[in-house]
Amino acid sequence: MRTKRLEKFRRYRRKKARNYVLFTLVVPCVLVFLGYLISSLIILPIINK
Repeated sequence: MRTKRLEKFRRYRRKKARNYVLFTLVVPCVLVFLGYLISSLIILPIINK
């Protein structure tokens, strides 16, 4: 019983840490990169016409 609870909470902590890293590092970097791509490929050529 004790080992199952321990494994359950260990998995929960790992999932929580993974989500924290995902939403603090990966998602903002991806959004900045997508914004850069959109501005450089779509908006800037329209402005230069």
